[in-house]
Amino acid sequence: MRVNPDIVFRPLLGPLLVGLCWTAHAADEAPNGVPPNVDVTPYRQNITAIESEHGALDYRLAEHFLSLGLAYRANDEPEQAVAALRQALHVNRINKGLHHLMHVPIVDLLIETNAGLSDWPAVEQQHRYRYWIHRREVDANSDDFVDAAIVFSAWETYAYDLDTGVPAFQQLRDAQDALKAAANTVVAKNGDADPRMVRILNLQAMANLNLAIHVTNTEVDPVTGGPVSGETVTDVIARRNLILECFVNGKQALEQVVNLSEGEDTPIQHGLALANLADWELIFDRPQSSTRNYRRAYSLLKSAGLSEQELALEFAEPRKMSQFTVKRRQADADTEAVPDPKVAYVKATFKVTSTGHARNVKVVEAKPAGNSRIIRRARAALRDARFRPRINDQGPVEAASTIRYIFPDEAI
Repeated sequence: MRVNPDIVFRPLLGPLLVGLCWTAHAADEAPNGVPPNVDVTPYRQNITAIESEHGALDYRLAEHFLSLGLAYRANDEPEQAVAALRQALHVNRINKGLHHLMHVPIVDLLIETNAGLSDWPAVEQQHRYRYWIHRREVDANSDDFVDAAIVFSAWETYAYDLDTGVPAFQQLRDAQDALKAAANTVVAKNGDADPRMVRILNLQAMANLNLAIHVTNTEVDPVTGGPVSGETVTDVIARRNLILECFVNGKQALEQVVNLSEGEDTPIQHGLALANLADWELIFDRPQSSTRNYRRAYSLLKSAGLSEQELALEFAEPRKMSQFTVKRRQADADTEAVPDPKVAYVKATFKVTSTGHARNVKVVEAKPAGNSRIIRRARAALRDARFRPRINDQGPVEAASTIRYIFPDEAI
């Protein structure tokens, strides 16, 4: 799985970092790809001096440990950065209390740094802590709470199949609860025309989709999410009811996005919202409704003035249904990044049918080569995945595709 950096970390570092040594910040953005080399000795000397004179928990240490962590990040030493940032957070918590908003910038840095190390349990823990701080410290009717709920739910929605130490069922249910709270606040304050509602509704659809997929593909109690030793008739009915609930809730969310985007000044967003709704119907095996909405989406976008090249960018190549958005695709969206030499992956070619299924799968590349475990995982992922097919003015058609599955939890 490739983790979206927009989900993992979008900090608002704020004034806390303004007073820090500019050297670490400048080095964190070294030009021309030259690895920076920040001397950490002054930071360590400052820390030692304060500890000697004022003790190991003096409030002034937080700033210096934070500066040390930024310096280690600039030097591409993430393990040391995490240790320094954790110490900064510890000192802050001792002096400010467990749930002070001043902790959030440090937590954001810990999230980003641990994500770079693929330490998903640590990222999960810090995301939960971040959301808990906001629930304790800000008004539930405030914009700050809404933004924090969106950040938390986005992470939980997309990280449910990572090894975070938290059951996937709980992650997705917690995401649903956070999104519901955010939606209630936004509607109560500004009505459903608030631009953030589109983001919230699309995330609600994705959380429902991932929960339906999880419940379908794993043996969990459909009520509690816990393990089961064998399904009873009651369990089967509850499982089907939960999947139906996910289908209805997700469809309603996407239909609301379609309605919100229906206006003379937003024809492109409206067409993309219809394409998302068509994706949803295809995933849940409503091919006739899906084809009808794909045609409508294609026609609307063409009428909105998109060129053949721009339409091709949206619809010519099949793609995995990994998110719902009304943002235009960028020209380099499908450009394959250079693989991280430290991360396992499998590259496969296949055909995407008009109903979005992968067929004729061929593994063309794997690292480590011949690793049967990651190849089996990739084939299983393709077997369960649904793709948006190639779309033209007649609707979905079969087309060839290529995908690279990233496995950050696999050792090289």
